[in-house]
Order: sequence, then C-alpha cells, then structure tokens
Amino acid sequence: MKKVFIHDLGIFAEGARGYAARVRAAMGGRRQTVIFTPNFQMLNAAAKNEDAAQLLRRADILLPDGVGVCLYCRANGLPTVERIAGIDAGFALLKFAARDGKRVFLLGAERGVAERAAKNLKAQIPRLCICGTHHGYFDKSLNSKANAAVCDRIRKSAPDVLLVCFGFPEQEKWIVENAHSLPSVRVFMGLGGSLDVWSGRQKRAPLFFRALGVEWLYRCMRQPKRFISLFKSL
Repeated sequence: MKKVFIHDLGIFAEGARGYAARVRAAMGGRRQTVIFTPNFQMLNAAAKNEDAAQLLRRADILLPDGVGVCLYCRANGLPTVERIAGIDAGFALLKFAARDGKRVFLLGAERGVAERAAKNLKAQIPRLCICGTHHGYFDKSLNSKANAAVCDRIRKSAPDVLLVCFGFPEQEKWIVENAHSLPSVRVFMGLGGSLDVWSGRQKRAPLFFRALGVEWLYRCMRQPKRFISLFKSL
C-alpha cells in the first residue's frame, strides 16, 4: 500500500480510486480492516500525545481528510496526497456495500439520529442493507454492562461494515478495544459527525467550502468553540 509518513503515521496515498479498490476487497476479505480519517488537527494531536498516535497506528488505512494534510505534504517536500473527505469515503463505502450485498450497522450520535440517518441513506442508495443502529450515549468502558450489551446487539445483527461516529479519539479507541469481539465485521470506519449530517440534523458545508477543502472552516464558523480546540492543537 502506498503511504506518505507524517509524524510517523502512514497516510494513504493511492487516491480515491485506490481507496475504492481497497475497501471493496476488504469487505470480501477474511481479515478485519480498520479505517480512520485523520485531519491535520488530529495529526497534530497525535504528534503531541503518544496515546493518540498509538490509536491511529492501529488503523490499516489512514485517509487524508482535510486540505491541511495535503498542504503539509507540499510544504515539507513530501509526495502529494489526494484529499479524501471522511464523509465522502463513508458514503462511497455504503454504495459499495449496497452493490456487493453487504450488511451495515450505524453506531453513534444522539438517540434517534442513527435511525434517521439510516432512513435517509436507504432512500439515496438502492439496496442498502442497514441491519442495525444504536446511539453513542452509553458507557463505553471496555468491561461495562452497557458496552457489552451494545457489542451483543451488533454481533446479533451480523454486519459486514460498522460505522462508528463518536468523534476523535473516542471512536478510534472504541474500535481498537472492541473489534476482536465483533467477528462478522470486515470493515470498521470512524466517521465523526457523519450521522448528524446524513440524518439532516447538521448541514454539511456548501460546495464552495468543500471545493477549497476547508470544510473545517465552515464548521468553525457555525460552532466557534471549534476555533479554540483548533488553535490548541497547533
């Protein structure tokens, strides 16, 4: 797999076509594949915090989500990488799952959001099989009763794909800790606030911001607290 290394983290460098080939093969493979979508803020956090770095290193694929990753490569003389927005990669994964007859479970966000997202997604993607949903507000401690109940629900649904939307680093930590107990899942993907967007609860950035690769700026404009966390990570 072609990668570019930033802060000792191997960032996927095969572009959207390469991602499509990899993820379709992973869904039909024998081993589990973990996909995380770090933006520049997350990579900075990993550079300063070894625990965060260790979580990202557990991924099989680290997609470059955000223009900041691409600009960093240019500024530091690294090979160019094609930006792949996490929410777009997730939507593409769902389309591949529908095409290949794979089952999907949506995990995260507030109560009712995953269900609304599932309804909207199935309206957009013919034949998409969403075999289960669950909100993200439960005790995620590895040995908690609530976590065991959620894992049991996922096992009984037998998904091939599990999208986990808790936000960084909570979703990454949960996937790393629980993947081994979910044997049917071939592809795990951490997707932050994607369920909020797919449900209609949050609006995605207009095309102008997406084309420039600065969706983060739009989110900061709508949620000023994001500026604080962004500057702290720099």
